[in-house]
Amino acid sequence: MSATRTDRCAECGGALPTSGDCWTRLHELLEIETRVLPTLDPQAGMRAHFFAVATYQLQHPSRLTREALDGLHAAVDAMTGASPPPIAHLRRDTGRFAAGSRKVTRSAPPTDRSHIDRRWPVSWSVTAHDVTEEAETEYPDAVGRWAVATLADLRVAMAATSR
Repeated sequence: MSATRTDRCAECGGALPTSGDCWTRLHELLEIETRVLPTLDPQAGMRAHFFAVATYQLQHPSRLTREALDGLHAAVDAMTGASPPPIAHLRRDTGRFAAGSRKVTRSAPPTDRSHIDRRWPVSWSVTAHDVTEEAETEYPDAVGRWAVATLADLRVAMAATSR
């Protein structure tokens, strides 16, 4: 069953699943991964997984601390660049960042965006919902395009003057 036009996520603007919780979309992506990633080169599979989780988090910033969000933004930017680092380096750096007592997540309602720039979008050109609507064979490319579109949306929003 599809969500109606008024059933939108407060953080990403995407159509909500029937559960009413956009977090379910991330689980839908992970279910697709269980079918698709074993057919891929391991590096491509890890890259697709990174794009899915990281892009979802960028579009749902209430779940992360500001420091974690900034680090994730930089990592997605690096991984979509002309010469992305090996996925092993990203995994190592992410592990180091989250090690110890550093807090990376926060418990806040989706409407609590007090820790981020108010220009951060609440509507995106591509959302997790859009990725789940694509053919599973397109999944690795779809999550990559989603990451690139999210960065482009962020650049446009952050370049806008605060009102």
